[in-house]
Amino acid sequence: MKRVAIIAGARTPFVKAGKAFARLGPLALAKHAVGGLLERHDVDPDGLEAIAFGVVGPEKGKPNLAREIVLETGLPRDIEAQTISSYCITGLRTITAIAEGIAAGRLEAGLAGGTEWLSGADPATFQEPSTGLTMGQHGEITRKEWDLPRRRQDEIALASHRNAVAARKVLAEEIVPLEGVVHDSGPREDTSLEALANLRPVFDPEGTITAGNASPVTDGASAVLLMSEERAKAEGREPLAFIRAMEYAAIDPAEGLLMAPAIAVPRILERAGLGLADMDLIEIHEAFAAQVLSNVLAWERGWKGSPTGPVDWEKVNVRGSSIAIGHPWAATGGRIVTTLAHEMERRDARYGLISICAAGAMAGAFILERG
Repeated sequence: MKRVAIIAGARTPFVKAGKAFARLGPLALAKHAVGGLLERHDVDPDGLEAIAFGVVGPEKGKPNLAREIVLETGLPRDIEAQTISSYCITGLRTITAIAEGIAAGRLEAGLAGGTEWLSGADPATFQEPSTGLTMGQHGEITRKEWDLPRRRQDEIALASHRNAVAARKVLAEEIVPLEGVVHDSGPREDTSLEALANLRPVFDPEGTITAGNASPVTDGASAVLLMSEERAKAEGREPLAFIRAMEYAAIDPAEGLLMAPAIAVPRILERAGLGLADMDLIEIHEAFAAQVLSNVLAWERGWKGSPTGPVDWEKVNVRGSSIAIGHPWAATGGRIVTTLAHEMERRDARYGLISICAAGAMAGAFILERG
């Protein structure tokens, strides 16, 4: 099996739905992310053999988004193009589709990514089909089951904002400006525990999940360039990181709609022969601060797998995550992979862990490595 290298990534700014990108659409966002990646990193389109792109809320009349990207961005018209939809792990799934082709020797280079235009989403998209409840309502159920205090949730949210604000210059290197927007719209410099504590619950009058400790509804797109180690060397490119392992899991929604990381993370660590303490950086997608806390408690306690040991919070989401930056569903995986790979390069870190929960009671996890 060939090693799969993460060469580069690029994305649009992530912008609150209904604002600057309200008139664009999924394809326009996707084209901008892909075009920006190719131009910024001097990628010869003729060297690409496949593209896998994802979207949860598809554009009317364009069911195979990936093929439309090929036809409208100057990519070779004879390359593979597949569109993937798997809720919030869509971005990881597209990377897996390309990475498995490279690992098997069938491909040498390809693009993966995702786009979401929640400005135009059907309201029903925000409900879990199997239960009829929204993600936030499920988050409140989990919060009660795990007895998660409001203050700790707000602390997670505050850390996300502070880290993202501090990283604005660094994150700008990954962003291709669009419609006059150069930064993500979500990170707030003026937030505080006091301000977060004053927000009212959104999904349950007696609950603890607020607009401040949940990810906002967001538009955006991301793209990632993957190559075999051999192709990267031949092109004189230095990989940001390599994909060490990929894992997916699912549970019955009745056990917790956003709790499948309880299986995916212990499993990927075991299969990779590594421990949580070996991870230099940890990226946990923040659908809700309550979900982050319940996932971590599940790992530490061994709820659905072997106990992982304690999480070092100093390693978690060091550049902010979805609560501050935003969560255009299919684009989040590409954002997290790109940001983690860059941060690993900056710190010369050996291992990085990614955990993403998804609707449908699913989850994805990656381990990236350098060296």
